[in-house]
Amino acid sequence: MKNRKRTAWVLAAGLLGASAVSAAFDGSEPLMCSFGQVVECLESASCRAVTNESVDAPDFVKLDFRRNQITSVSAGQDSPAAEMRVTSLVTHLIVQGVQGSGVGDSLGFSLSIDQTTGQMVAAGAGENAGFVVFGSCTAL
Repeated sequence: MKNRKRTAWVLAAGLLGASAVSAAFDGSEPLMCSFGQVVECLESASCRAVTNESVDAPDFVKLDFRRNQITSVSAGQDSPAAEMRVTSLVTHLIVQGVQGSGVGDSLGFSLSIDQTTGQMVAAGAGENAGFVVFGSCTAL
């Protein structure tokens, strides 16, 4: 009888833990996402792997779903927040927005975050260039 009770508690704790983990990526909590591999594609050339620094990509982005704001973080410094739009699909959270002033440095972006694992793929399009970024997110 003791083993049955213990098994029931272990199963209940596991189910609660799993829903708590997945809830972290459903847009109810702020997230910090790291940028891992960055791929740059230029209009006049093929695509190539690059560093964050070489294309002025941030090291991290903070996603504040309550304020609908995304903030870039590089070397511990936050950039001004930009407005973002969020769509929740069955398995992924989609975050979209625009960065820049509209004078040669603007970038439209879209992030797709797996609601179970927090793995992220981001795409950005600017003037004569496109970027794909692979990374991961964690709850703040």
